[in-house]
Amino acid sequence: MRLSLGIAWMVIVAAEMLTGGIGIGFYVWDEWNNLNVASIIVAIGVIGGIGILLELAMDVVQRRFDYTAR
Repeated sequence: MRLSLGIAWMVIVAAEMLTGGIGIGFYVWDEWNNLNVASIIVAIGVIGGIGILLELAMDVVQRRFDYTAR
């Protein structure tokens, strides 16, 4: 599930870049077209931060449902 969540996050951002409209992916693409590098770096940081938060959430779920012998 951890791997699937990471790939899903990556695909969502990439799909937003392609379809346009709204979203962080579209924002990165739009700022790229406007040559606004500072905004791109901030957006990449936001994308990475959300990815880390999703990973931490999955870690909590994994620890909660870990049925190994203790």
